[in-house]
Amino acid sequence: MKKAYFRLYKAILLTSGIAFFASCDKDVNTIGTDIIGDGNFETDRAEFDVYAYNRKLNAAQTNGLSLYQLGVFNDPIYGKTEAGIVSQLYLNNTNPTFGLASQGREEEYANDNDNSTTPENETVTRVYLNIPFFGSVADGETENNDEGVPVAREYDLDSIYGSQDAEFRLRVEELTYYLRDLDPSSGFRERQEYFSDKDFSAYAGAILCDSVIKIDNREILIYGEEDDPDTEENEEEQVETRLTPRIRVAMDRNMEFFQQILDKEGESELISNNNFREFIRGLRFSASDFSADAMMLLDWNNASIEVEYEYDRVDTSNDNEIVKNSSSFTMSLAAYTINSNTGGRVRRNNVVNTLVNDPYPSEIEGELDTDTNASRIYLKGGAGIMTELHLFDPVGDKTVLEANQDKGWIINEANLTFYVDREKLDALQNVTEPSRIYVYNLENNEVLLDVELDYTSNQDSNLSKQIYGGILEKEDDKGVRYKIRITEHINQILNEGADNVTLGLSVTSNINNVNNVSAGGGENGDTELYVPEASVINPLGTILYGSGDLGEENEDKRLKLEIFYTMVE
Repeated sequence: MKKAYFRLYKAILLTSGIAFFASCDKDVNTIGTDIIGDGNFETDRAEFDVYAYNRKLNAAQTNGLSLYQLGVFNDPIYGKTEAGIVSQLYLNNTNPTFGLASQGREEEYANDNDNSTTPENETVTRVYLNIPFFGSVADGETENNDEGVPVAREYDLDSIYGSQDAEFRLRVEELTYYLRDLDPSSGFRERQEYFSDKDFSAYAGAILCDSVIKIDNREILIYGEEDDPDTEENEEEQVETRLTPRIRVAMDRNMEFFQQILDKEGESELISNNNFREFIRGLRFSASDFSADAMMLLDWNNASIEVEYEYDRVDTSNDNEIVKNSSSFTMSLAAYTINSNTGGRVRRNNVVNTLVNDPYPSEIEGELDTDTNASRIYLKGGAGIMTELHLFDPVGDKTVLEANQDKGWIINEANLTFYVDREKLDALQNVTEPSRIYVYNLENNEVLLDVELDYTSNQDSNLSKQIYGGILEKEDDKGVRYKIRITEHINQILNEGADNVTLGLSVTSNINNVNNVSAGGGENGDTELYVPEASVINPLGTILYGSGDLGEENEDKRLKLEIFYTMVE
């Protein structure tokens, strides 16, 4: 218990220290800062081997993600990845009434021989697709210029890898494949998993959109449609809505597809979303013909399709003239929403990211899925590459571990330090290095205790949990190393008898997202692994030094487990 209190005290000191020193030095070094109470003590340092094995992911589970990728990313290390999306649609209001009257009432109007009533004859006029980017208003941007005229503010987009002003062709097609909710192989008790290698091209129906899109970081301003002559202001010059930067495109290639939804008013197809998904199975999104490579990470949980329509109404104040009124309804593309009470995810649609990788270079492919301790660690996000780590001993051996358990060490700090292979990266051009890597319990599909106990936070979520680390350290704007502190994990193994589990290593795009998803590894894709969701939605990759044969010139960059401990007499 004294050891636990000591480590808790240390964690509090570290957390407070980071808040104080962060503005001066982002790399917080805690070695040698601990104060032990009365008595003789001795501090020391020990190094242990770490065994690394690269694992190729032939596919990763991509339904239920927090965001989705669309586009092309050409990684100088690993080659090209193309991302597409298939998505169901969700009626925000089931059993809807289009226009003013229900379908039953409209049928009465059609037969009552009353000039003051009429069927509404709802007709689609425009359909808009909305898929927001992630970003925030740029510094200094205002809603109006110096003359008071509304202007579209620019945003800093933080969700696009590659060109932020690329043009591309967006194609949206009807999806004829039914994305079921439950897995029949589990007796329909578990959620169906969909993987990144699923090919939906054979299930494409009507083309709904085939347009050239240009990425734009400015707001979209929507003005009033018609000026009211009874007011002094010109409503056509008034901004009704400001939309954040996004893909917004008119889907007018096949209006009959959306008209069939209005035509089902009052029928069973619209009574529930389950019925609706049998009727309209979904949409398939693909992007091609890029003027420059761009992988867009999209805010899919705020994506929607807005259908505008007209309907007939009798103007009883004007000799029962039939006039046209306008209205609209919205269908959500969101994979889930957040329960405001519990913070948990509430499923809405099945949405699947398809990820197609070019073959890896032969020198990399030959280092994957072997039983050889890796001299180079290859990491790639998406349906890419992760690494298994074994501490102290190779797989199946406990010799070194058992010789160092129960020695009475107070573990002050334990680190894994991963050095970037600058020689390999510098030989390539335009490598975008991942800002963070992540270590987790691969056997039990759980986070490490060091992650749970690290309460440090930052406005940038990917800079939170700085004690745990994994943040890329740079010199001359080039990555040098990643350091990950696993102090509590090592203490559990050496002093508390916890299992020395296999660890997983991957890139991450959000340290606060610790959800793991299924992935297929091995030559035939039949080995089940788990990878962080935040790795699947990150297209970046890197090369690190491992602990195999590095040669004498790189021996100082070998992957090691460093333990700083205290012996109390």
